[in-house]
Amino acid sequence: MRSINAIDSKSDAHRALICAFLAKDSGKVDIKDSSDDINATKQCLAALENGEADLYCKESGSTFRFLLPVVAALGKEVRFHLEGRLPARPLSPLYEALLSHGVQLSAQGETPFHVGGQLQAGEFHLSGNVSSQFISGLLFALPLLKADSRIIIEGKLQSAGYVDMTLQTLKAFGIEIQKTDNGFYIKGNQTYRSPDAYHVSGDWSSAAFFLCAGALLDDGICVRHLDLHSAQGDKEIVALLRRFGANVQVQKDSVFVSKAPLHGIEIDAAQIPDLVPALAFLGVAAEGETVIRNAARLRFKESDRLESIASVLFSLGSKIEVLSDGLRILGGKPLEGGKAESFGDHRIVMLAAMVSLLAKHKVEIYGAEAVSKSYPDFFKDLEALSLAENVERK
Repeated sequence: MRSINAIDSKSDAHRALICAFLAKDSGKVDIKDSSDDINATKQCLAALENGEADLYCKESGSTFRFLLPVVAALGKEVRFHLEGRLPARPLSPLYEALLSHGVQLSAQGETPFHVGGQLQAGEFHLSGNVSSQFISGLLFALPLLKADSRIIIEGKLQSAGYVDMTLQTLKAFGIEIQKTDNGFYIKGNQTYRSPDAYHVSGDWSSAAFFLCAGALLDDGICVRHLDLHSAQGDKEIVALLRRFGANVQVQKDSVFVSKAPLHGIEIDAAQIPDLVPALAFLGVAAEGETVIRNAARLRFKESDRLESIASVLFSLGSKIEVLSDGLRILGGKPLEGGKAESFGDHRIVMLAAMVSLLAKHKVEIYGAEAVSKSYPDFFKDLEALSLAENVERK
């Protein structure tokens, strides 16, 4: 049986590092695996600790969107330096909410992005179908203010699992947030307090690729260091693999997946957008049609991820159609292989590597170094599992 440990969740790591910084005790966060995104948060927090005004976020949306309200709550004047597609990724309605509560901001899309003024408590109205990172950023910041605040969510909250992760981490660091019928009530003047130790949980988002690969192998793959009780929404991959028809066995902290006849399914990706590349891979492997919907927000990731997925799969021989908010994949046919562009997107690199398992000829991934954004050792682990024979990095 092939087995591997899931890497540490960068989503969990970002949250824990910020909370520990605000508790003035970052040394108690245990992170075994790092990445470009996690390093960006570490470096920005170190700069703030040293009184520096220039914060380098690289391409990390979590770093920028989480720290933007935090520095405003601390009354800091800083310059965020943004790379890649990050300056162009949407910042509304968080942008307008901060402006209306005392914060001075550069025009959207500028880099460096200047922040000044002092965030004021009050009511913050945000649509539920925008990035959950906006809500998480405010949840980190608002407990630091003297007065109480409310976040009003208009419509259904998408990617709710990521907000639940934030609430879980805040609670671990002594911050109490009250859920309301339409959002959150946040008492002001709270104090962050570090637990004795904080261990970052395993990452379901990246583990999903290996679990999906297991569904193609007679001997299967076991991924350890996974918490079935995690707030990470991407643990839904277990239920989705079963819906596809895979053989799935769950133990205390591990998931084992092995080969079984796979069939296409329909998927609502509103709460699990980061799973879509792995699910697209499964869709290619499964007989029949797989349809993924409610994933329009993937157009604003490191790439337009709907178009990137379609481009890679089409170039390798798959039949795929881009919908306004998702994908339609006709699977069950061997792929030819060939060239695959990463589009500078770590998840697209992982997708192309996994699809090589279905290809007659090698898959050549151009820009494969983009995977270091979340998983620097991805190809090393791919080789350890004997899954890299049909992949070339260009």
